[in-house]
Amino acid sequence: MLIPAFRFLVFSNIYVALCAMTFTAKTSLLLYGNNGNIRVNALVFSATLFLYCFHRLYHRSKMLPEERAEERHQWADRNKMAFITITVVAFISSLLLMLYMPLKIWLLLIPVAVLGLGYSLPCIPSAKGWIRLRDISWLKIVWIALAYAWLTTFIPVAYAGHLKDIYSPGVLFVFIRSFIVVFVLVIPFDIRDIQHDSKNGVKSLPVLIGVDKTTSVAYTVLILFALAVIAQLRFFNLSIPLAIALLISAIEIAVVVPIGKTAKRDLFYPLAIETSMILHWLLLYIAVKMV
Repeated sequence: MLIPAFRFLVFSNIYVALCAMTFTAKTSLLLYGNNGNIRVNALVFSATLFLYCFHRLYHRSKMLPEERAEERHQWADRNKMAFITITVVAFISSLLLMLYMPLKIWLLLIPVAVLGLGYSLPCIPSAKGWIRLRDISWLKIVWIALAYAWLTTFIPVAYAGHLKDIYSPGVLFVFIRSFIVVFVLVIPFDIRDIQHDSKNGVKSLPVLIGVDKTTSVAYTVLILFALAVIAQLRFFNLSIPLAIALLISAIEIAVVVPIGKTAKRDLFYPLAIETSMILHWLLLYIAVKMV
């Protein structure tokens, strides 16, 4: 009975939305010692769910036959009405939650909306016609990491205080580390999709430089994550328990990254890789309780 439940959570995109919500709570844990405002966390959940579902629905007609035959897409086809319902509910929930948000949150959400919709919809003129953000060289992974880091860092900070607070050193450290974590976690998915991206003309990192070099990039970026933790610990008042939790999280991510180099079932990737975001939050939650 657990397997169908996991399929529903993963293939409906509810699971990745939950991961994004815990990643938002992580920001409040680091900065304020709590899990943040429930409405802000719920907004990130519903907005993430809508954007993922929207991308799947829009991209469906443009998929290659072999991509369309994959388990996650077949599930969405078999449960089309349920998938559409989840998309609509996520959109309406996002709008309703926005009614509780001050103007500063609306302004901060504009870049995320542009990135999220521009990632799926052709919006940039080129010699070959209109293209999407994800079609620009290898920057597909950057857009995803930037949207996640912006949404899960700046929204809870601005809601809890002032808009200018997003420029403080502590917040910028959180933003940089969040960007790095998501950047690295997207890499196994890019490796999984290397054949599809190559045929679709998407120049992801694995397509451009190969799987092994892409994995090396992930490890190099994780080293930058560790250096950022050490720098904040040394110069910007990060507690030792929180620093240890962050470094343990980086080690866990380094362990799961190589699994993208071998083929796995669709269900495996989110449970093994996206769960790192939940573990990231859990380690910090434990550390906060120890401080």
